[in-house]
Amino acid sequence: MPALELENVHKSYGKHQVLKGVNLSVEKGEIFGLLGPNGAGKTTLFQTVIGMLRHDKGAIKINDRPNNIGKEVKKEIGYLPSDINFYEDMDSVENLEFFAQLAETNPDIEQLLELVGLQDDKHRNVGEYSTGMKKRLGVAQALVKNPEIAIFDEPTTGLDPEGKNKFRHHIEKINEEKDMTIIISSHITTEISSLCDRFGILTEGVIKASGTKEELSDKVDSSNRTSVTVDSPEKAQEIFEEAEIDYSREGRKFLLETGEEQRMLDILYEEGVKIKSFESEEASLEAAYLNLTR
Repeated sequence: MPALELENVHKSYGKHQVLKGVNLSVEKGEIFGLLGPNGAGKTTLFQTVIGMLRHDKGAIKINDRPNNIGKEVKKEIGYLPSDINFYEDMDSVENLEFFAQLAETNPDIEQLLELVGLQDDKHRNVGEYSTGMKKRLGVAQALVKNPEIAIFDEPTTGLDPEGKNKFRHHIEKINEEKDMTIIISSHITTEISSLCDRFGILTEGVIKASGTKEELSDKVDSSNRTSVTVDSPEKAQEIFEEAEIDYSREGRKFLLETGEEQRMLDILYEEGVKIKSFESEEASLEAAYLNLTR
C-alpha cells in the first residue's frame, strides 16, 4: 500500500490552473524527490496534500485514506515549508515545545534535537543560529507529530555546501532510524540526486515522468549526449533554434543529441561564440529533467 497517492488532482487560483491532473504514488519508507522548475506547482501540490489548500478535483490518499477526513490523517504528515520562521528570542527547545503544543502532541524534544544534530546548541536563542541550523530545526519541527510521512519543500535553498551535506546526512538518518517516508522538492537535480530513491518531474501542472534515475534516463535517451558550455548562452540559443538543433539548456550549459557535435561546433565558430568546455556524458537525471521541463 502506498504511503501517498494522488489521482487526477487539479487546483486553480481563479482562472489560473496550477495543477492540471497530477498522478503520483509514493511508496512507504522511500525518499522521494519532486523535481520541477520554479512556478511548476510544487508548493501548491504539497499544500493540497497536507490539507492547507482544498483541491478542485481528483483524490488524495494518505495510507489509503482521503486526506480530508479529519485531524488524525493530518497528524500522519509533517511539513517543512520553504520559508519557516521561529521565535528568535527563544531557544530551540522552547520553539519546539510551542509547535508541539499547537499540534497537540508530546514529543521527545531531546531526541528530536539529537536527531538533527542540534543537541549542543539547544539553549542558544534561535536568532543566533545559522541558516543551516534553522533548516535543521525546521526538520525537527516537522517531526514533532512523529508523522509517518515528512514533506520538505525546497529545504536546501540558501544553504552552503557544508549545510547541504549535513542536511542530507540527517534526512538519511531519519529515514533509516524511523523508517519514515520522506518527500523532498527541488528545482536543482544535484541537490537531491544522491539522496532519493525515486523521482517525479512536475512541469506544466502534471507529473511528466517518475521513477529511479536509471528509469528516467532511459525514458529520455539511453545513449551518450554532448555537453557544451559557452560564453554567450543567449546568442548560442538563438543559433541553435535557427539551425533547428535540438538542445536542453541550464545556464551557460547546453545538452545536445549525439550526432550534432560537428555541425554545432562549426556554427558556433562561424558566429564567434567561444566554447568554454565540450564533453560527452551519459544520459543522466539532469538530462532527463532538462529534456522533460524545457
